[in-house]
Amino acid sequence: MPAVSDLASWRACPRCGETLEHENGSVRCAACGLSVYANPAPTASAIVLDDRGRVLLARRAAEPGQGRWDLLGGFIDEDEAPLAALRRELDEEIGTEIEPGEFVGGFADRYGDDGPPTVNFYWTARVRGEPQRSDEIAELRWFEPDDLPPPAEFAFANTVEALRAWRKK
Repeated sequence: MPAVSDLASWRACPRCGETLEHENGSVRCAACGLSVYANPAPTASAIVLDDRGRVLLARRAAEPGQGRWDLLGGFIDEDEAPLAALRRELDEEIGTEIEPGEFVGGFADRYGDDGPPTVNFYWTARVRGEPQRSDEIAELRWFEPDDLPPPAEFAFANTVEALRAWRKK
């Protein structure tokens, strides 16, 4: 099923109130010249590794993907650098500082079946200290790289793609 832009429901120009023209993920107002393009929400996430090479996964406590496995991270705020967002998100989720490592890649997805489009950036990272789960997380668990849960047990397809890309490096 093709993705539907958040702009699909826009009918009137937010600047002047005239009817908008829709074209390929964008809207344009012929009256005042406003053009708005649909863009994905960026995220920053980590494949957190310990000294033994194990991967830290979080079981989600809320929708979307409640009860499924995920990597740690979250949405990048406006005017926030991706690595700053990564550090902030992991501090919020597991209460520890991290040391980002290599960039793994960027993967397009959606935040849930009907959620907004996302572009998800991944880095490897090492934690400083003992991770403690926040209320957003039902469970934290370390996994050997060859013993990760099957793809169907993950909340998001981009997480599975990121882990595949990391394992190929």
